[in-house]
Amino acid sequence: MAVSSLLSLPANADPLTEALNECRQQQNALKRLVCYDEINLATTSVKPAAPARTPANEASAKATPTHGKPPALPAPAVNRAPLSKAPPAAEDFGLEHKKTADKQTDQLYLTVSSISYSPRKELIVEFDNGQTWRQTGSGNYPIAVGERHFIKRGMLNSFTLGNDDNNRNIKVRRVN
Repeated sequence: MAVSSLLSLPANADPLTEALNECRQQQNALKRLVCYDEINLATTSVKPAAPARTPANEASAKATPTHGKPPALPAPAVNRAPLSKAPPAAEDFGLEHKKTADKQTDQLYLTVSSISYSPRKELIVEFDNGQTWRQTGSGNYPIAVGERHFIKRGMLNSFTLGNDDNNRNIKVRRVN
């Protein structure tokens, strides 16, 4: 049986193909993953010149059982480039929005200078710095002229009007 399996493989098979086939035969998922990882490490390192292969050498190498162990491949090179030296664009990937958010103000305290309501009974508040904010959600929010309130930045470009004296808040948008 072993002779028929040796005859079915070509005599000059690629070592990478052999290693991949051996990994595919692994039944245990963890062992299969480790086997693929070791192949990846071996192929990314600098390989020394391989000795000439003969059919007799390959047959003796294939005849030795591996007992579920990954194929013996050259050890990875020690002098690899450090992983932290990625290009600047790759280091900031996915963090661009967080860096700009760090520079922005997350909460602004203001004093109410005037209060009015829209025809739909939405609150419109003008603060002492000239900013006008309008209620976007429904609900009642107790507010009076001269009180100190905050506008807090929320998720997805939303803003909340609130006060430190109570737990209530409402969603608002800037009018001007």
